[in-house]
Amino acid sequence: MALSVRSWVANEGGKHLVLVLWLGANTLLFMRTFLMYYCGQQYHYLHQMLGLGLCISRASASVLNLNCSLVLLPMCRSLLTYLRGTHTVRSRKARRLLDKSKTFHVACGVAICVFSVVHVSAHLVNVVNFSVRYSEEFPSLNVARYRGEVRFPGITGILLVLILFLMFTASSYCIRVSNYEIFWYTHNLFIVFYIILIVHVVGDGWRHFRLRRLYFVWVCRELQSFYWFAELLCALHHKLWKENRPDYLNLQLFVSQTDGLQNISEERYRPLSSRLMIGRPRWKLLFEEIGRTNKHKRVGVFCCGPKGISRTLHGLCNSDRYSGTTFEFNKESFS
Repeated sequence: MALSVRSWVANEGGKHLVLVLWLGANTLLFMRTFLMYYCGQQYHYLHQMLGLGLCISRASASVLNLNCSLVLLPMCRSLLTYLRGTHTVRSRKARRLLDKSKTFHVACGVAICVFSVVHVSAHLVNVVNFSVRYSEEFPSLNVARYRGEVRFPGITGILLVLILFLMFTASSYCIRVSNYEIFWYTHNLFIVFYIILIVHVVGDGWRHFRLRRLYFVWVCRELQSFYWFAELLCALHHKLWKENRPDYLNLQLFVSQTDGLQNISEERYRPLSSRLMIGRPRWKLLFEEIGRTNKHKRVGVFCCGPKGISRTLHGLCNSDRYSGTTFEFNKESFS
């Protein structure tokens, strides 16, 4: 029997258009998150340790978040009934599309299952990499306590996988036909699933909040001027390494006067000597770097120094050349 394209478009076109848009959104979100963790300077050290496992685990997590937020909407009968009764949904095509909402629910459910497998697999790779790439020089940087140790993921992730497995297996056609109550009761676990998911996401979000970077730029005429603050900076540096946050502090020290210049030779100040530069900061390049890694975000700039530096930073904060990043200028001048 010949297929009528016109009839197929009338009956199936809307459903497939929604599915194509949904696939495009998932693909775009996955690639955007993957590239952010692959290329983002704020994740450089973490990416060096975990490799592609980091990128894939975070990208799949973003897709999971999207589909977990959509999967329930097609099954909200009160919402669908309300939409059918409003003047907003006037055409018969739109009403028929609402009648096929179960298809979208199934598609979101399949995506959640598939990307859960990807997410868990990538995390297992991360666990291995944390163990294999254990740092002997800075043991506290690692999740593993010693080389070769494998530490299992958090309890919330395990519970989510277990509930999802029960819901998925009970959704099979044979179980629904032979014993519908099993399908019904396991699907009602979605309430527990979302409660655990919120806890899981909040905990993950807190870990990522800790990855925000602090740029500390200090300019002095003489080398000796650094010593009065050196103890505190070194203590902060060691504290961040022990807390597995080496990316948090970007420390840059500049000596503007080169006459009789000597390096910071004391062993206890080694973190500072490797960050000591001669001359003055290249503020434009620094702002461009921060703008690239913080697109469409707000960045606080705090200046305590001469009016010349203050004017330069104030002007750069008001510039519109930094990828949509908003620099908020604050100052405390002493001259």
